[in-house]
Amino acid sequence: MCPPDTDRFADAPPAPPIGSPTDASAETLAKARTRILAIFRTRRELIRWSAVSEYVDDAYAGVHELRTAASTWGSAALIPTTEKAIAVVVKLLLHADDSNGEIQGVVGALLQLHAELCKAAPPRPAVLAEWLIDFRFGGAQGFFEPDIAQYRDALGEPGLAVLSERLDALEAELPPPTDTYDSKRRLIAGFRQRVAVASGDPEKVIASFGDLTRSYLLHDLAQALMEIGAIDQAIAYAERAALLEESWQAERAGHYWAELLHEYRAHDAELAARQMLFDRRPSAKNALALAQAAGAPNSAVTWDSLAEAVFERLETQHPRELIGTLLELDLTERAWEAGERLTTDVGLWTELVAAREKADPAAVVPVLIQLIQSDLAVSKPQNYKSAVGRLRQLRRALNATNDAHRFALLMVELRDENSRRPTLLQAFDRAGF
Repeated sequence: MCPPDTDRFADAPPAPPIGSPTDASAETLAKARTRILAIFRTRRELIRWSAVSEYVDDAYAGVHELRTAASTWGSAALIPTTEKAIAVVVKLLLHADDSNGEIQGVVGALLQLHAELCKAAPPRPAVLAEWLIDFRFGGAQGFFEPDIAQYRDALGEPGLAVLSERLDALEAELPPPTDTYDSKRRLIAGFRQRVAVASGDPEKVIASFGDLTRSYLLHDLAQALMEIGAIDQAIAYAERAALLEESWQAERAGHYWAELLHEYRAHDAELAARQMLFDRRPSAKNALALAQAAGAPNSAVTWDSLAEAVFERLETQHPRELIGTLLELDLTERAWEAGERLTTDVGLWTELVAAREKADPAAVVPVLIQLIQSDLAVSKPQNYKSAVGRLRQLRRALNATNDAHRFALLMVELRDENSRRPTLLQAFDRAGF
């Protein structure tokens, strides 16, 4: 799929709506088409990012011009021009440095406009279907896939039938599969799924997903069903996805399932799902989601009644997750106490210090000194940078405890201990230590 359009023109006046034809002459329309296509064409080598960004600015202006022209001469008159602009930019992309995705964003904006124009003034269904197939499977590009669901109204049943026939023909032309990952067949299957979504028929959508043996497939199906408003079936498949495997895909599907329950079912259903998800995969993310659900005003079960069992489970199985959960819940002192019992992890203690620094600066001083010593145990520039940052924290903490003189003494010791590290000493000098 192509990247979404950027908000490059967020501050510009609203683009004119896509409208119907006026009395403008055919000659003027022809000139407009030529002028607009010239915006997208260029002979420059788009290798330097500055050149790419300049081209992209012009190209987004071209998208705006296409939309403006459609409001003057009608959508049908600008569909072929938009298709030519897409072809121009796609061909140009093959020879450009688009590592930051800016030109891809232009293609995305043009595809979005094309779908809007086709909805406003539908071409003949068979013609549109052929363009969609040729754009994706014609061999000119392999990066972008128009979303067939956006063309639902323009294609209608006749156009969708043509798409299905063409997909069947493309698959029939393929040689027998030689491995389990058949990219061409997967591509056709994905296209077929979007055709099914465009049909609006839940049974066709379900059938298009084939063998539902993985959580991510069930999750994708649930999302597709939601697109066509099949809420009950979407919730059912999201639940299946959440419970099918012990994997991160299943956990992601579980959160989607709970979000659907939050939106479309009674609160108790979401709370039970959140509890189940935490029991299956104890983590800070699942614990916090459970806390939020149990903390809702209409919850029959309170977070206070669940919290200790959640904390105990995390401490037993995932101490890091416990500390993260406590910090997110603003239970800083309890997180600190858990850290003292459970971990020497530098990253966790960095978070603990940051959370407690303002409320209890005296408590963080000895920990900061240990963290600084840990940084300086290894002679690396990134360690020096980290140590300088912690020294700034330490100075703030000592100032807050009216013990500022101690910082100068510590710096004398550090300079003496590291006298053979000129890079570190320069870093101290730049920081004003």
